Parts: sequence; structure tokens; C-alpha cells
Amino acid sequence: MDELAYLHGKPQVTGVFRQQPEHFAVTELLTPNGEPQGEHQWLWVEKRGANTAWVASQLAAFAGVNERQVSYAGLKDRHAVTRQWYSIQLPGQPLLAWQQLQHPEFKVLDARLQPKKLKSGAHKGNHFSLELQQISAMDTFIARWQQVLEQGVPNYFGPQRFGRQGQNIDKARAWFSGQLRQKLSRTQSGLLLSSARAFLFNQIASARISAQRLAIEPGDALMLAGSHSFFVAEQSDDTLAARLQQGDIQLTAALPGSGRNPVSGAIAEFEQDIIAKHAELYDGLQKHRVDAARRPLLVHLAEAQLTQLDAQRVRLEFALPSGSFATSVLRELMSAPVTELTETTTGHQAYDEVISE
Repeated sequence: MDELAYLHGKPQVTGVFRQQPEHFAVTELLTPNGEPQGEHQWLWVEKRGANTAWVASQLAAFAGVNERQVSYAGLKDRHAVTRQWYSIQLPGQPLLAWQQLQHPEFKVLDARLQPKKLKSGAHKGNHFSLELQQISAMDTFIARWQQVLEQGVPNYFGPQRFGRQGQNIDKARAWFSGQLRQKLSRTQSGLLLSSARAFLFNQIASARISAQRLAIEPGDALMLAGSHSFFVAEQSDDTLAARLQQGDIQLTAALPGSGRNPVSGAIAEFEQDIIAKHAELYDGLQKHRVDAARRPLLVHLAEAQLTQLDAQRVRLEFALPSGSFATSVLRELMSAPVTELTETTTGHQAYDEVISE
């Protein structure tokens, strides 16, 4: 992550973040639809110091089912206090006594029957509440915050996606080359594939930002705001430029995989040159038939608010669309290591080898 380009230049302000899980609160933006009936039990879960997949395994054990029958909309960071929905398909069963499930790292706040399974990516986004401490220059920090509000930040996948010290990418390379002796579960292989594709996106996005190619170019794939739909610009014109400025459309970068890259011309050559530098990852994604897609190059904050707590502390609140990372916002705001907690909690080691949230 240190080598990726900054949109606003590397920040000079330093600070400290995430000294305790309460300094990073995440709430999933998802409201169950439909009548409170059906064979799917939806659970509103608060967790602290636990990763999403591990909690899913505990819910499955309580229900007496395989953890594959537990689904969730998205992964949430382990070193945080987070709230999100899970669903479990239990045909013909009434709501279980979820209030009896007691655990120091998570609790079920609500349970309801629903007619449909919770699907991955079903949430609109996430709301974040972050506390930053020991800010070295408050006026400079606030000015930088205004820049971020006006122009957004690179939509990088955060370090959580790549595991401890980026080990997911090392394991993906070893797996693709046949050198990984570890037998991977379906969850583990899926996360390695996701990490490899995310790594390539970050490289492409960073190169484009570094080259200051932030205007629409002929052949660009432009995504409609608030959707995953995109179209290819045959040429750049004032109308498209105005829509980009207004936030109606967004520049995108490739999520490489199997299938044709829709961009053309110079921008297609630009992306392919970056991908070619990491051919082993690209070839692995194609071999495993991971679909190619597009992702917005930049992300903008919604419902944003800064509250100054004292001379060196602030609380930031904002919402991001699903798939975007608060750590990528922080990276543009201050130059300081994100303090990762080293709590010793049982049951997580097997997941932390390849799972990042």
C-alpha cells in the first residue's frame, strides 16, 4: 500500500488510529425486505475483535448446520466494533433462541424470519465512525479533509484484503504456480482469488492516478453512479466531462479476470501494460475463470462529518458504497501507521492465514 499513488499528494499530518476496537465502528447499510416470514433466519450481529467468517462458523454451530449454510452481505474488519446481517436457511423451523447464544466477541441483537437468503453484496454500503488521536497539525488535517470531501480518494482495496503483511498475494502466486502445498477450502481459495484481482486493480488505479489521467479518454469505461452498469465512451466531450464533474458518471479501472476488457484505444493499452507486469496473477485468475469487471477509480464520501474532540483528536463519520475501504480514506488524510490490535482471541488463527476483512 505504501507504494500506491496519492490523489492529493502524500499527507504530511501524522496521527494515531485504532488503539482499541471502539475507535473503528462499522454499521452495515442494509434493511431486510419482505414479510417477517420464511425459512431464512436473519441475524443482526454486533462483533468486537472477531472476523466475519469466524462468527459465521459459530452461528452455524449453534444452529447445528454446516457453515456453508450461513451467508452474509460482506466481510467486516476484525479489529473493530461492527454490526451486520447474517442469514441461515432452516426450513420448517421457528426462530431459534438466539438470545441464548452468549459469546464475549459477538452478540445477536435481533433475529427475524425472511423469505430469501442474504446474498453477497446485497448491502448498499457501510457507515463508519472513526476516532483519530495525536493529530500533529489540526488545521492542516481539516483542510485535507475538505479536499477529500470535494474530490474523493482512490478507491483502493485496503490492506485488510491482502492479509497480514500481504501474505494473501504470496499465497496466490504459490497456488497459481503449483507450489502451495496447503489444501485450500472453498472459502480460502475464493479469498485468494479476490485478493489477486484486488491487487491488480490497485496497481492499475495507482498508475492512472500517478500519470494524472483523471479526465475521460476515448475508449474509457464509465460507470453510472450508484450502479454497476457502465458504457464505453467513443470520445471525450463537454457533456461527458460535465457529467463526470457532477458525479453522475465515474471513471473506472479494470478488475482483471476472464473475459474481454471493454475499454479500447490508449487506455486499454495502458491497463494491459500494468497487467502484464503481474502475468502470473492474471493467468491464475483466467485459469480459475474469475469474471473480469470494472470498479470506480475514485470513491466519494457520503453523510460526512468531522467533530473535533480536542486539540489533537477528531471523530470522522461517513458512509461508503459496498466494497470501498475506510482505510483508503484514512491513507489520504494522514501519514501514520494504522495501529492494528494484537488481541489474542481463540479460534481465529485458521481464518487469519488467508482471510482479510
